[in-house]
Amino acid sequence: MKTIIAATNFSEVSNHAVAFAADVAKTIKARLIIFNVIGLVPAMSDARLPLEACDATIEESDKLLKELFSKIKARVNNEIEVKILYKVGSVISELNALCQREKPFAIFIAAQFVTAFERFILGTYAVSIAKYSAFPVVVVPLSATMTGFKKMAIAIDFKLDSSVEWRFLRNWLKLFHPQVDIVYVTSDTTAPANKAAMTINVNAQLKGFGLRYYFLTNDNVVDGIKEYIVENKPDLLIMLVNKHRFFHKSVTKPFIEAPSVPVLFLSSKFKSNVMSSAFERPGPATDTSK
Repeated sequence: MKTIIAATNFSEVSNHAVAFAADVAKTIKARLIIFNVIGLVPAMSDARLPLEACDATIEESDKLLKELFSKIKARVNNEIEVKILYKVGSVISELNALCQREKPFAIFIAAQFVTAFERFILGTYAVSIAKYSAFPVVVVPLSATMTGFKKMAIAIDFKLDSSVEWRFLRNWLKLFHPQVDIVYVTSDTTAPANKAAMTINVNAQLKGFGLRYYFLTNDNVVDGIKEYIVENKPDLLIMLVNKHRFFHKSVTKPFIEAPSVPVLFLSSKFKSNVMSSAFERPGPATDTSK
């Protein structure tokens, strides 16, 4: 059984990401883990929180998590398994530990995290989660509505497409049967002339998915992708993030912090062979203890 992890800090945007993840989980019959981390060390500080403040925060988190659990169970009409889990500690380490145990199909987080208790927020770590996770990360804007992912766009560098995790992409696409747009942005005005040669491997890897190609000339990759989104309105954008290849951090960051559509990130640490359990075997029982 596939597992989806949805992280929340109980802000409007993060709870919306959880609801969006629930809709996806219902669509593909996956189980959903709603996850919250209470940080003992406020962001940008080495000072630990007083024990009284920790206790109050744990109690409030427990209450909010149970309320969110009830709303999500009603949203999915009890058609899928929903678990809740919170941990006290480091956001990055606790989320990584959970992912290593569960081998999730995807992690869903909000595009922005803003709460009255900013020192506790998960959003401080959103960029790191999306760019360095060993598992797929979907960043969800507040405006997003799950309509079945009927159209997906894959932003790719054809010069390096041999490094793409094609196996995962094929498995992901098979679940939704979307129209697939391949988007290539370059400042080289001669690139479109070479498009036939550039598409050979992509056609072979994604045969049967009804591919459409968009070769866009723009000196700014971010602007080029944004223009494509405005004109074509995909339900999901897929970006492949690599430390030395594909998109530099200056390109991916705007799509993490302020995406106009949901964006699926595959980082340089992601390897599709660790995802076999997400597609082939039931996942382990989830610890719902506090």
